[in-house]
Amino acid sequence: MGKTSLVIRFDEDSFSTKFITTIGVDYRDKLVDIEGSPIKLQIWDTAGQERFRSLTANFFGKADGFVVCFDVSNRGSFDHVSSWVKDIHKNARGDVDVVLCGCKCDLPESSRQVSVAEAEALAEQFSTPYFEASAKQNINVNEMFMALATTIKRRKMAASGPAARDSNVALSGQSSDKKNGGCC
Repeated sequence: MGKTSLVIRFDEDSFSTKFITTIGVDYRDKLVDIEGSPIKLQIWDTAGQERFRSLTANFFGKADGFVVCFDVSNRGSFDHVSSWVKDIHKNARGDVDVVLCGCKCDLPESSRQVSVAEAEALAEQFSTPYFEASAKQNINVNEMFMALATTIKRRKMAASGPAARDSNVALSGQSSDKKNGGCC
């Protein structure tokens, strides 16, 4: 199991091609300012490996939002997105937000196995925003995480009123089919 590059880029603003091994899940805290309020993001990076699927399902009920990633140059990772989103909706609370992320958008067009139009259509099918990101080139990483965190904060404030202003936000990231070429 490994940490996904998107989480490392977002948390540490760095990128490495080295594979960093973890046991099933990586956890990060990051304090951010959202609309004038300090919010502590609790990021659980499960990297989406099939062999840990039963372990990662345990995190679904505790998360406020999910980033489901796939590698735009790996058709297999995209093909697993629907399964991950269905698992989220089956195991998570009803009030969670999901973002779909096509990783490695910096690769040449000739390397793509998933078109932007295909990914956008799938995101629309699940009524979720779609971002294309590159941890390597630092494209849309902060924008994606901050958009998700902002959506969660607004939802929690609407449900709880001002008391939710300084609450924690728990995010869980699922990288689709890590074993078939990796992601992010």
